[in-house]
Amino acid sequence: MALITLRQLLDHAAEYSYAVPAFNINNMEQGLSILRAANTVDAPVIIQASRGARSYAGDIMLSHMVKALSEMYPSIPICLHQDHGNNDATCLTAIRHGFTSVMMDGSLESDMKTPATYEYNVDITKKVSDLA
Repeated sequence: MALITLRQLLDHAAEYSYAVPAFNINNMEQGLSILRAANTVDAPVIIQASRGARSYAGDIMLSHMVKALSEMYPSIPICLHQDHGNNDATCLTAIRHGFTSVMMDGSLESDMKTPATYEYNVDITKKVSDLA
């Protein structure tokens, strides 16, 4: 199965009353272990990449690795999710590298330490939505 969006995955889970696990990965071994387990129980998965994982492994490596996992396990629905994007640039590069779900965390400013205003959260979220 091709990579699917988080909306597709969560809508199906809600319709059929099941939970979907989300796993942050940094390397091939983690991805293989997750998909082997998902295949054993015939369950969809959300593969997440934090900013740290993206810095460590790189966007190209992560996106190709997850695409390879989807080819190796074609019956398992996989969502590739950017977890807690800190700014529009982080989210845009995730979109450009084939992530099928992007979370912009506007609760904090881009330093991910300073609490953000409601207005900032709305503005940055709108900007990322427009970019998508």
